[in-house]
Amino acid sequence: MSASLHGPWYRRAAYRIGQFWRGFRARVQPAELDQARALLPPDAARLFLRMPRDAQRHSLNVWSTLQDAGYRHPDLAVAALLHDVGKLAAEEAGLRLGLWLRGPLVLLEAWAPALLARWASPDPRQGWRYLLHVHRAHPAIGAAWARTAGCSDLACWLIAHHQTWPVEASSEVLELLAALRWADSQH
Repeated sequence: MSASLHGPWYRRAAYRIGQFWRGFRARVQPAELDQARALLPPDAARLFLRMPRDAQRHSLNVWSTLQDAGYRHPDLAVAALLHDVGKLAAEEAGLRLGLWLRGPLVLLEAWAPALLARWASPDPRQGWRYLLHVHRAHPAIGAAWARTAGCSDLACWLIAHHQTWPVEASSEVLELLAALRWADSQH
């Protein structure tokens, strides 16, 4: 994990504020979208294209970081590109988990996870409480969507676990998960 996510609260806050501004200014080139389409099954590519521009940029950055570190596993590429796709569940419910809200949610999760858990509701009719649920459950939601979109079991497993550390898995799978988590923490 990035050193910027450790240490005093003000360093973590500064990191998250910087992350917000990078997302706000995010741009994605058509060639990058073509690259994502080439790496993903067709239905999964459509999921990727539904993601907001800043989420696409983040996912492309995660994959680029993995490539720069020498990772070429195709399932890792899929997981890098779709690891946050479950956040679209808010839009499915007619809500928006926009950039302006994702930053504060990450901070709330870091500083008051019990409060976040208590407020979250899996009922879409609960509005902002459902947004909290989506924030917390997006790995599982995204993995289920990726499976339906034709992604491999391994890619879906990586998506589902990108924010947790499972008890049991092979050393190869854990290495891929560690790489995904590391690259995600860089962006």
